[in-house]
Amino acid sequence: MEGLVLSRLPLLAVGARAHAQSGLEAAAGNAEWELWASADDIPSACRVIPAGANAKAAQASGHTVFRWPAPEGGITARVCATGASGAMFIRANADAPRVMTPTGLVPVARPASLMLIAKASLIEAEDWLAHMREYHDLRPHVRDEDISPLERSAYELRSREAAARAKPVHRVSMRVPNEVFFGSFTHGDIRLYEHDDLHCATCYYDVPLYLKLKAEPELAFIPRGNFERLDHRDRVRLVREECFAIALERVVIPAETLGIRYRPEEAYLYALHRVCTDLATGWFRDFAIDAFPDAEAIDTDYVDRFHAAISAGRARRRRKGPISAGIRQALADNLDRVASRQWLAGLPGEMCRAVVNE
Repeated sequence: MEGLVLSRLPLLAVGARAHAQSGLEAAAGNAEWELWASADDIPSACRVIPAGANAKAAQASGHTVFRWPAPEGGITARVCATGASGAMFIRANADAPRVMTPTGLVPVARPASLMLIAKASLIEAEDWLAHMREYHDLRPHVRDEDISPLERSAYELRSREAAARAKPVHRVSMRVPNEVFFGSFTHGDIRLYEHDDLHCATCYYDVPLYLKLKAEPELAFIPRGNFERLDHRDRVRLVREECFAIALERVVIPAETLGIRYRPEEAYLYALHRVCTDLATGWFRDFAIDAFPDAEAIDTDYVDRFHAAISAGRARRRRKGPISAGIRQALADNLDRVASRQWLAGLPGEMCRAVVNE
């Protein structure tokens, strides 16, 4: 490891190994040690790519990465840029308990820091499910008073960094007529059924919850106060209803149209992932993230209910007649995007493309 002498630097252990050290997670096995260092602490003479290391720049993420593979898990060292959130978390944990790593004794990020680091990553797609599991594993063990002012500042900065890296959310004002809001979808060709009909086919009550919450039925906007008057169960149901419609529209209907096998629970988890990242913003996304363990549990067969709605004439096709080759290609392209996103986010999902009906 000559070149970057990790043992001489102020470091911070984060990630799976650090989480396991908290006693709140099973042993991390052969997971890599993820160690953070601040660029402020590295003399220019030490900024040399170490022999045997795989190095890559990740300037958009505010750090440079050095990796040493090893049978016992190896090390990933992230050199956090001056003023970046990683450097703030290092300072916030300078007095944290230390643990023996391949580089010597290193402070292990406190549960509050680990939780905040995981939470700040939840609007990004990469490794999303692992970050979500870690956040909810740690959250019950962290009280508000356990979070230091410096950790709060580091979290707020890291959230801004994540937002800057994330794919921009297609923002459309919700204070517009419903048809304008729903007509803004970039890949509109994959919408084979009326979106509202998907909601009506899978809702918990006589009408979808979002309709009950609207102050002005002709607009897409839902006042936050109306949402907050719901009890927790119905707030979660509102999230599920949105996910049912997205899962049907983005995965289930395209897959069934092309004769591709899929798993309804994986289509639903994909939809919940999208609500928690780039298909929602603000307070609704924040609630979906915090309510993830409840929202993840599907309590109704939404696909069977959709099929029943078709049989009863309550789910309207947007286009009559045979589906054109162009639309079929758009559906296939959409499923490729879904599969890529599932892989990036660490979601389960393996649609069988071998059985496409020609």
